[in-house]
Amino acid sequence: MAAHPLGNDRERFRTLFMEQRGEVYRFLYRLAGNAHDAEDLLQETFARLWHKRDQFRGDGSLAGYVRKIAYRTFLNARIRLQRVRASLPIAGELEDRYDGPADDAQSRDCRAFLLRHVQQAVRSLPESWRQPFVLFRYQNMSCREIAELMGLTNKAVEMRLRKATHSIAAQLASLRAEYDDGAAR
Repeated sequence: MAAHPLGNDRERFRTLFMEQRGEVYRFLYRLAGNAHDAEDLLQETFARLWHKRDQFRGDGSLAGYVRKIAYRTFLNARIRLQRVRASLPIAGELEDRYDGPADDAQSRDCRAFLLRHVQQAVRSLPESWRQPFVLFRYQNMSCREIAELMGLTNKAVEMRLRKATHSIAAQLASLRAEYDDGAAR
């Protein structure tokens, strides 16, 4: 009987966990929208990886295999996550890149206001558009990688990305029109 590629060596598996956990956590955080669920999903992902280690044949990248298990873990937990998603940011808190004087609160407030509306626009997308958008925009995955991960064609991913982008742009355009109109008064 041949040994499977991931082996039964717990120390080797622990090393793999230490190497992959940051990237997998960020991937799950983008999907789940909060740290608590991302941490739970991370643990569940690696538990599933341990139990499914004999299914990895080595014909693709190990990182891709781990990401596939993470995505499937997320999908299985999606119903639970949807209950809290409405009140949590999808993309997490972005760093405040404010470089101006400390007393220029208006600039920070505007940036935070815009960030909230962008996050709200992303959260409002249908799930079938939101997931590819998050994977493309925040995980820097290619359309091909997203298609493979989600079991879609490249064209289907491209169409969903286009629809998501147009929807977000329309929501932000209406926000701009609302505030431009209010400023003109």
